[in-house]
Amino acid sequence: MRIRDLTSAEAVERALAEYDSTGGQAFRARYKFGSSTQYYLSHGGRLYDAKAIAGVAYGYQHSSDGPLPRDHFSGGEAAGSVNPVLRAMGFAVLDSHSRSVEAERAWRLTVWENLLARRDAAGLVTADTVRAVGAYGNFRGIWFDKSRTQGIHPAGVAVGLKHTGQHYPDDLGESGVLYHYPVTRQTGRDLAEVNATKVAAKLQLPVFVITEHGDLRDVRLAWVEGWEDRSSLFLVKFGEIPPTQVLDHDRSEEQPFQLEGNRRSRRNGTVVRRPDQARFKLEVFQRYGPRCPLSGIAVPQMVEAAHLRGDAEGGSSDARNGLPMNAALHRAFDSHLFAINPDTLTAEARPGGPSLEEMGVLYPKLTLEHLPHLDALRWRYSEWLRRTGREQGASAVR
Repeated sequence: MRIRDLTSAEAVERALAEYDSTGGQAFRARYKFGSSTQYYLSHGGRLYDAKAIAGVAYGYQHSSDGPLPRDHFSGGEAAGSVNPVLRAMGFAVLDSHSRSVEAERAWRLTVWENLLARRDAAGLVTADTVRAVGAYGNFRGIWFDKSRTQGIHPAGVAVGLKHTGQHYPDDLGESGVLYHYPVTRQTGRDLAEVNATKVAAKLQLPVFVITEHGDLRDVRLAWVEGWEDRSSLFLVKFGEIPPTQVLDHDRSEEQPFQLEGNRRSRRNGTVVRRPDQARFKLEVFQRYGPRCPLSGIAVPQMVEAAHLRGDAEGGSSDARNGLPMNAALHRAFDSHLFAINPDTLTAEARPGGPSLEEMGVLYPKLTLEHLPHLDALRWRYSEWLRRTGREQGASAVR
């Protein structure tokens, strides 16, 4: 009983079919094999545990002997081991331990193809399907599999980001997610995970964003588009096309200012899609910091990115068309209860109240290091005057 006696491609095909019909976890459990940690048989857009498939295929070809137990043969590339035997029959065997960025990118896209092929009718996969190919591997939010990826970068490279939706449900959208840095008692581990995620962005390697649906998982191919350390946020973009630029610092002054233009749309006539909103929030935080300049609140979870020319009015997602505001003041601002005079840079309340003090404006004058664009401030103030029924330039009551 030797693995080199496996010569039937048909027997391998039968083992692959059994794996697909029972699922990888049940297949491995039945024949007492563990999950692959390095080598995978690639066939029809799907990945399989190379050693387990070979051992079971041996039993299909040599029925009198039965499946070859895992401790009777070796995996890997050595002569007489699994990989040369499978390749001799025309099967592709892939090494997941990449030795270059290009090879790692190709491996992750192969993993993505496998996950797509194994989706059910609802677009979900089992937890084992995700773990069996190394897209995720622990109980923490960020999985960076340092033992496998440190050959590409000594810090390791993030592979999977788990989003439970419990703590920050509003940050997950159709086009991407604002992913919060981990905060646990293991600060060293937290920092390592953050650094590994930044490495994925710098090397333009995709990651897998995973959300739980009971016992099943939704997996999205994604790219880390940028981050903001003061607010502890990553901007993660869904899709198969990598970002053209990493947003690792404030770049708001690098392009000409545009007051108008966004990708807002309606789906099914009712649901509003705002694909630029997450990026807008990150860039507003990068430009101004995650602190409301009018109230002084500096808790990132309580601060939002407010448009000056609103998204619904065709306002752009340029950070200079925005300001960080705490959630309550953002609502008041959008309700036109106050505005900011572009000449004095001072907040003014709507005549008849409520007053600035009642709304929680403790610091009426903007004293930011970087200010919004004057065109945006002027548009908003003019619109506010129009909505409050006054002429341009009239004094407002504070």
